[in-house]
Amino acid sequence: MPTNPTWRRPALAMALLALAAGAQAQQSKWPDITWLFTSFHGKGDGLHLSASADGKAWTDLGKIFLNPSVGSGLMRDPHILRGPDGVFRMVWTTGWKDRGIGYAASTDLVNWSAQRYLPIFEKTAGATDAWAPETFYDEAGGQYVITVSSDIDGRFPETKSAERMNHRTYYVTTKDFVTFSEPALFLDPGFDHIDTTVVRDGGRYFSVFKEGDRQKAGKWGAVRWAVADRALGPWRVMPEPIVSGLRAEGPTLYTQDGRTTLLVDFYADKRYGAFQTTDWKTWTDVSAQVSVADGQRHGSVLAVPAWLAKELGTARPRAEAVEPKPAPPPILDGFTADPSIRLFGDTYYIYPTSDKPNWQTTDFSVWSSKDLVEWKKERMILDVANDLKWAKVEAWAPDVIERNGTYYMYFCAQGNIGVATSKSPTGPFVDALGKPLVAKGTGVQTNTIDPYPFIDDDGQAYLYYGNGKLGNVYKLKPDMVTLDGPVHTIELRDHREAPVVFKRNGKYYFMWSIDDARSPDYRVGWGVADSPLGPVRSPERDFIVLRRSGPAVATAHHSVVNVPGTDRWYVAYHRHALPQGNGYQRQTVLARMAFNPDGSIQPMDPMAVPFRPGDVGEPVRNGKAVAPVGTGR
Repeated sequence: MPTNPTWRRPALAMALLALAAGAQAQQSKWPDITWLFTSFHGKGDGLHLSASADGKAWTDLGKIFLNPSVGSGLMRDPHILRGPDGVFRMVWTTGWKDRGIGYAASTDLVNWSAQRYLPIFEKTAGATDAWAPETFYDEAGGQYVITVSSDIDGRFPETKSAERMNHRTYYVTTKDFVTFSEPALFLDPGFDHIDTTVVRDGGRYFSVFKEGDRQKAGKWGAVRWAVADRALGPWRVMPEPIVSGLRAEGPTLYTQDGRTTLLVDFYADKRYGAFQTTDWKTWTDVSAQVSVADGQRHGSVLAVPAWLAKELGTARPRAEAVEPKPAPPPILDGFTADPSIRLFGDTYYIYPTSDKPNWQTTDFSVWSSKDLVEWKKERMILDVANDLKWAKVEAWAPDVIERNGTYYMYFCAQGNIGVATSKSPTGPFVDALGKPLVAKGTGVQTNTIDPYPFIDDDGQAYLYYGNGKLGNVYKLKPDMVTLDGPVHTIELRDHREAPVVFKRNGKYYFMWSIDDARSPDYRVGWGVADSPLGPVRSPERDFIVLRRSGPAVATAHHSVVNVPGTDRWYVAYHRHALPQGNGYQRQTVLARMAFNPDGSIQPMDPMAVPFRPGDVGEPVRNGKAVAPVGTGR
């Protein structure tokens, strides 16, 4: 891997400070995204990045993030896509007459894998070049699609001309960037074209591309577009161009606030143009509102978490190539958070928060599994907006426990803690009190959220909860819906929220979340006690047992389940969703939790999968684990 040039720290720091100030002026303390614009300078010197808080004013980040070393040694037209596994994958043009493209991958945009030359057209007779590759993810096919333009001798003779080249857009597919399909035709609008870019908007796909120029005649190809219902077409070419009569190339698209912006490189004028649409019918020239970085050449725009863009200012690239590790897939579909995992009978259940923008959630659902591997969404179990008299929104952090054949669900709604009951773990649940069990503003110096019920061996039930400096716990009477005495406070080191309590070998283990759920450093600490009321002792070493790693960030607000009859334990937790998530878009993930001989919890790796393909998981029958030790692991 070539050595990157020295980071120009003052320039980069000033750029990021300006970017942060812009984000603060327009967004909250926790802005969701920052826009990054990839580009090259000159003839193809390497990867440049500029950043924008609003998608309009762009600031160069002051360095080359990767020097090219494959093919003819150029890096032109760099395109970056972040996949559902959290890995950023970049493709680029390596030379004017190369028949392959460049490829590298990263999880932080600073440290990159060894560069590879992908010989897309090396076996294609007549292929003369491979220009402006881009990658998009085909969700229906579960594969990546790489599009690239090429002029292949002998093809499309009806449009061959001495005045222009004869490019079409081709594609290959891959699932692992190791094996690839043979190149096939992606788009033929009936004329020479280059620089195809693809976006999905709703249920349709849109291709925007540059019609070839007739440079000797001074006639410049238009920027045109096509529509398809599936990722690989067929494509319907629209008759009206988006931009015509101007020397424009290198289109790139991004959507924000319901508006799609098209940026094009007016390469002869050394400037960029910008056009916007809300309906893909009418385009408005907004070039005067957009200011790109000096020297910007054909690149692409992508959204990244705002914290990641900020960290570009302090991260130091390693001297050697770094092969990125993909994050494990989530176990539940959609955006879910605050998962409570329980075992009732022979079935595991997860009760999560159903994420919606700005935490304005209104309902709870439940998922089930017989083995911790395959999960099925059962149903909605409580609709706060319609089933409660005392709250309508902010339905967060549910948990369910069983006693004497009744299932009790404790949950948050508008800053209160409620309780609902059902005769089935899959509900529906009915509000048990017609009012909160623990009301907001009842004198405790904490927010009344994140309830966690626990029943001790002697039958005494407890309800832990809290968001603040201290943890809190009430004893519950045997009916599970009546508080028994005053609240107790428990000092928990660096406590923020989401307490979890379980018992192992006679000791009470406490776990909790630290930092803000919108922070990438949201993490889990722990301690141990001799009583369910504390005091809790935390270790100096390995106090944090679940924290960010690679693309897995904000790994916290968890719960714990034990496989009965064994000392095997699993943790369900949430992380910021991939490829593009934040504190309001999260995913539920599973990890294995193990203990040292002294009883301390071993740190967990959020990049490790608890089960390999073909594993039987952890089935339970008649209250005991079915699989012998190891076969489920």
